[in-house]
Amino acid sequence: MKNLLIILSLMLTSLAFVSCGSDKEDEPNYTNQTLLVGNTYTIPGKDLGWTSGNELIASVSNGIVTAEHVGETTVRNGSKSFKVTVTPKYNTYKEPYMNFGASMSSVKSFMSGYTLNQEKSETLLYDGRFPVMYYLYTFKNAGMYLSSAIIKSSSVDTDEMVEFMKERYVFVTMDQSKYYFVFLSPDKKMMVILQLDTLNYQVVYEVVYAAYNSTSSAPAQAAKMMKAQLNQTSTGTSAEMKSEFSRLNTVLSEMPQTFNSNN
Repeated sequence: MKNLLIILSLMLTSLAFVSCGSDKEDEPNYTNQTLLVGNTYTIPGKDLGWTSGNELIASVSNGIVTAEHVGETTVRNGSKSFKVTVTPKYNTYKEPYMNFGASMSSVKSFMSGYTLNQEKSETLLYDGRFPVMYYLYTFKNAGMYLSSAIIKSSSVDTDEMVEFMKERYVFVTMDQSKYYFVFLSPDKKMMVILQLDTLNYQVVYEVVYAAYNSTSSAPAQAAKMMKAQLNQTSTGTSAEMKSEFSRLNTVLSEMPQTFNSNN
């Protein structure tokens, strides 16, 4: 009788382990996801209480994750979580160094594969690679204050340039009189200005990157530095630049302004 009780006890213990193992196997597997901008992912299971750490990178609604802008965020539901990495469809040009406050030596290290065109006490100018004509870095108090990529507009399709910006940044506003558009990074730490200008009598995009707390005069400062560094004077406003601004404005004006200063 004693042996029978021992056998029954062992059988019950085994059943308990099998039962626990089955419950664990029924639990959905929440793995990290990599999505292209615009793509979606349906979270397994019936629980819809998921939230995103940054809705501007990846939004969540009714258990469906939508990739909004390039970046990485965490999607959570209580103790359960997984990372979502959003990648771009367009890689039109290589963006400059964006570690604001960095030293000149750090910028030089980042740009080691590029030709240094000019070096001054407050600026570094590098020759770019197609479609980028130049990379310009501006320093203040020994730290990098602005970085810029100068791109000949005829080297890049207008729609592709807009898509490149839309994938990475949130459109905020524009200044028609000064020919520029303002964006913010999804983490709201960086301001990006897409500015139209003329250089050697040709229209160029000057994409200016600055910390979000930078002053609103950053676009004008970057343009001034660019022309001073390249020994250029203003060539006036061409009909081509007006036309290009109008095309950019038409596309960008259709985009919702998903950021405001109170967010």
